[in-house]
Amino acid sequence: MGKVNLRGHIVGLVSLRALAIASAFGVMSGAVAQADLADQIAKADLGYGEYLAGECVTCHRKSGTGIPQINGIEAETFVTIMQAYRSKDLDNKVMQMMAGRLDDEQIISLAAYFSSLPE
Repeated sequence: MGKVNLRGHIVGLVSLRALAIASAFGVMSGAVAQADLADQIAKADLGYGEYLAGECVTCHRKSGTGIPQINGIEAETFVTIMQAYRSKDLDNKVMQMMAGRLDDEQIISLAAYFSSLPE
């Protein structure tokens, strides 16, 4: 089985992305929030992201398990998805629990780390 494509999973996240950005950075314009998020990702601690990723890769590995492979995922998309799980806007009990234990810095560090990896 090949790599699971996240695009189908992300189709409904356009409004969630705006919601996640607004909730993460307070009430501000989407453009400012997006620029702030990009800046935070650029400054993220990749080593911390790699350390935190040990738990993620238990399930999210390259072999076809039906669980999406997240290496190479766009960092902003990763943040949006994790914040949507954390706020329970996306329904998956395991991911809601995992994301619920992470703070914004941890999510951003994971996003920077996974986006830096080849697919």
